[in-house]
Amino acid sequence: MTRENETLPSLSAMPAWLVPSVYLHWSGEWLRESVAIATRSREHSLPGGPDGPQRGDVVVTVLGDAGVVAAVELMGSTEGESWVTDDLFGPDRPIVWADLFDGADNYTGSSGWLPAEHARLVLDGIAEQFRSGPVHTLDPGDCGARATTPDVHALRILGHRAVTGWAMRREERCASCERFVDVHQMHAHDDGAVRLGTTTAGGRTLEQVVRDVHLLCEPCHDLMHAHTVAAQRARMRPQCPGCGARGKTKRVVWGMTFQDDVMNAEPDVVYGGFEVPVPTPEWYCTACHANFASAVIASRALTATGSGAVTGATPLVTDTPEGESAA
Repeated sequence: MTRENETLPSLSAMPAWLVPSVYLHWSGEWLRESVAIATRSREHSLPGGPDGPQRGDVVVTVLGDAGVVAAVELMGSTEGESWVTDDLFGPDRPIVWADLFDGADNYTGSSGWLPAEHARLVLDGIAEQFRSGPVHTLDPGDCGARATTPDVHALRILGHRAVTGWAMRREERCASCERFVDVHQMHAHDDGAVRLGTTTAGGRTLEQVVRDVHLLCEPCHDLMHAHTVAAQRARMRPQCPGCGARGKTKRVVWGMTFQDDVMNAEPDVVYGGFEVPVPTPEWYCTACHANFASAVIASRALTATGSGAVTGATPLVTDTPEGESAA
């Protein structure tokens, strides 16, 4: 037992035989791994095989470019080919690999066993940052140019509980439209950079950067930045009731005109033909080639069947290339 005013000795002061073997697992699948770790999913992968870490070893999982320390796990027992681990450190506090010790950059992007002296420094550095907070911050990238760094994106996913107060789920609400979206498809938006008018950390601590980053669905993230009128018009058009695609619908033009005239005047419409059917399809989906009317969208909640199909929709048009007649 230590006295109340004393701290535990660092691993650097302990005999080598007391320091566990440390395996650096730098995963290139930063998005999949960060989501798996944040949601406590079994999709989180650990190195295996006879040449990999064994029971009693420590695995440090690092993600991103600069390297976000996502998990520090003690290898326990096996269930078939999968390891059962105990988390020594979870994704609640932001920690960056490069800040753990001098020379850590030499291991960037690599995986394998760490020398004993560096294993000590890594574990000491993680304990110190977990206790006192990260030493430095990260360059978040230019969100306006769609160049938010993987490091900040992974940090926001891993720190979801600290930011929102609840554990991350596989589907989360978009911070803007509040629609539930698969977290793998969500974009990291640095609202702090927009507020401060900067493309850098701007003097913000790493915790501040993480809290300034919001997870948005793709349409909402696009709305946060400059875009063309055509792109905005595509986003505002109705969602296809057949396949659920957004931004893929085109308006159908009917009547006494020619397809070339329509396409030259408005490239995001299709020509339905001379004869106008009843009911008249108003929209054409380029993703699944469905024709549908606005009334189908308005009454979808009332006409949905138990299987999820929509009654009253016009038949699908199969094998219709984009830009050709929808009829």
